[in-house]
Parts: sequence; structure tokens; C-alpha cells
Amino acid sequence: MKIRILTTLFIVFISCKNVTKNEQAQIAIDSTESKIEVDEKQKEYSISNGIWISTIDSLSTVEIKDNKWIFKYANEETDSDDIYDYLITESVFNEDNSIIGGGLVLSHKSDTLKYGIDYISDKNMTLIYLPRGNFHQYQKK
Repeated sequence: MKIRILTTLFIVFISCKNVTKNEQAQIAIDSTESKIEVDEKQKEYSISNGIWISTIDSLSTVEIKDNKWIFKYANEETDSDDIYDYLITESVFNEDNSIIGGGLVLSHKSDTLKYGIDYISDKNMTLIYLPRGNFHQYQKK
């Protein structure tokens, strides 16, 4: 029995990969100053600029502009609490270069929102709001 446990522990130990600093997710959010630090490789992942309309509520939109994520709702004024910096923290691509997995972090000075990426292309976006697990679907205008 002891040999079996030792063998299992040895196999687990050997199979564990040492993660180097370059392989770790390179995101640091400073909550006091709302700064996001990211390595150069992560900067290339972005969502195409434009207006994205919710498929669930057509009055709800998101404007993507220069790595800013701006929540908007029809007939309501947008204030500074609706403007976030966004960062795609991890990405999995398919053959069409659409993102089919990963994470999305929205942050500003007083709030951070975390989403899982189900699908992002130039025309469609499906996100999973992680605290609740509900889906947000958008189509580009």
C-alpha cells in the first residue's frame, strides 16, 4: 500500500509542469490606482471597435473604442462609472481566428468585472458573467 501511494505521488510530482514567469497569466490590477499591467503578447488581443447590441435587450449596447468598454442604455446618459478598461487575459482561437475561450476583465477605479469568453468574432460576441454564470450575447452594429 505504501509503495502504491509513493508511486502515485512520484508520478504526480513528475507530471507537474514548472510554470515559468513567461507562461503565467501576466495581469496585475492595482485597485488603488486602476492600472492594468500586461505583457506585450496579451496586448494583441482586442475586440473590434464599434457598437455592439445585446441580442437579449436591444436597448442595451456596448461601445468598444480604443480598449475602452462603454456600457450604454437607450435614453440614458453615460457616466464615468459606465466606462471600463478591458483586457483579454487568456485566449483560445479557432481556425477563423475567432476567440473561443479565455477570460475578459473589465476594470475602472471602483469596480472590476470578470467574464469568461465563449465566443468573440468581428460580428458576434458571447460572454459569461462569472459571478452569476449568465450569458451576455452581442452582435456588432
